[in-house]
Amino acid sequence: MKFRIATFNLENLFARFDFSAFDDRSLWRGVPPVVGLFEERGVGDQSAFAEWRRLLTAATIAQDDDKRQLSALALSKAQADIVCLQEVDDITALRRFRDHYLHKTAELRYHNLVLHEGNDRRGIDVAVMAKKEFPLYSRSHASMTFGELRKDDGLQSLLERFPEPKLGELKGRVFRRDCLEVEFRKDRHCVTIYVCHFKSMYGGAKTVPVRRAEALAVRRLIESKYENPASANWLIVGDLNDYDSYVHVDSEGHGTFKNVKRSCGIDPLLEGEFAVNVVSRRRLDKDRWTHYYGTKRRKTQLDYILASPRLVEQLVGSPEIIRNGQPHRVPLNPAVCRFPRVGWARPKASDHCPVVAEFDLCGGSAESQV
Repeated sequence: MKFRIATFNLENLFARFDFSAFDDRSLWRGVPPVVGLFEERGVGDQSAFAEWRRLLTAATIAQDDDKRQLSALALSKAQADIVCLQEVDDITALRRFRDHYLHKTAELRYHNLVLHEGNDRRGIDVAVMAKKEFPLYSRSHASMTFGELRKDDGLQSLLERFPEPKLGELKGRVFRRDCLEVEFRKDRHCVTIYVCHFKSMYGGAKTVPVRRAEALAVRRLIESKYENPASANWLIVGDLNDYDSYVHVDSEGHGTFKNVKRSCGIDPLLEGEFAVNVVSRRRLDKDRWTHYYGTKRRKTQLDYILASPRLVEQLVGSPEIIRNGQPHRVPLNPAVCRFPRVGWARPKASDHCPVVAEFDLCGGSAESQV
C-alpha cells in the first residue's frame, strides 16, 4: 500500500477580517500595502473608520484571492493523498479553500477534513485533509498541560539528556497550537500522524525551551502509545519552527551551507534516531530548505516530515519540496519555473514550501505495525 503525504503552512488562511491594525501600528506589516498608500490620503483618519474598513476588506479579498490560487496550485503539484496544514483559521475556512480553490485547480478530491480548535491566540490551527479512501480517526492534545507532563515518570530519563527546558518554570498548556493525532487504516496497515506547529522563533533564543518542551511532549506521546516505537508506523509532520543548519545566500544568489552551533528545539525528536528527517534524504545539503529569511539572507528547513525508523525504510525515492509558489525575492534555482502571476513579494503561495514524501508499506498486518 502506497501513500503520499504533504505538509504545508498556508500562511494565515483566514475566513475573517482583522481590523486591529487600525489601532496598533506594530501590526501594519500584516496589512495589504495598498492600504498604507491610501492612508496617506486621509483614509486612515479616525473619522473615516467606515471607509477604512471597506478599503481594508477589499484589499484583503483581492490579495488573498491571488494567494489562495497559488496555494492551490502548490498543493495540486504535490498530488498527496493526505495533506497536513498549518495556520488554518477554522473548519469553515478550510472547507471554503478546498471547495473554491483546491477542487477547482486539481482533480484531487479531499473528502475527509479534520480540525480541532487549538491554543493559538490568533486562532490559527493545524488541520488534515485526506482522500475518501483514507478515513481518519483524530484526537487533539491541545489541552495537555505542563503539570501533566511533569507527572510522566517516563520523561525523567529524557530530561537527564535534555535539562532544558526547566519544566518546573513553564506553566499552562504545552502546545502553542496543538499536537493533532490522526490515524488511518488501509489494506491491513495502520499509520499514525502527529501534526504540529511549534512555537515561532519570534523572540529569539528564549523560545527554544518552549519548542523543546513541545518536542519532548510529542516524543512521550509516541513512547506511551507504542511498546517499541522504532518498529511502528508513525510520522511527526508540520512547521516545527527550528533548524540546525542553513544556507546563506550572497548578493548574486549563490548559497553556502552552514551548520548551526546551538541547541535546536526539535533535538529530542531526532536524538538517538528516534525519528528520521526524511528531507535529509535529498542529495544536496543546500537543497533542503523550505523557508527564506530575507533580512538575513538565510534559507532554512522549518517544515518537516519525521518518520519512525521502520517507516523511513519504506520511503519511496527522495522527498519533494515545491518551490514554484515562492516570490521572486527568493533566490531560486533557474530550473524552477514559478507559477503564473507570482510577484516580487506578493502574491505568493505562502512564505513556506510544501514538503511531500511517498511511502510504500509492503507486507505485514495491522496488528504487527500498530
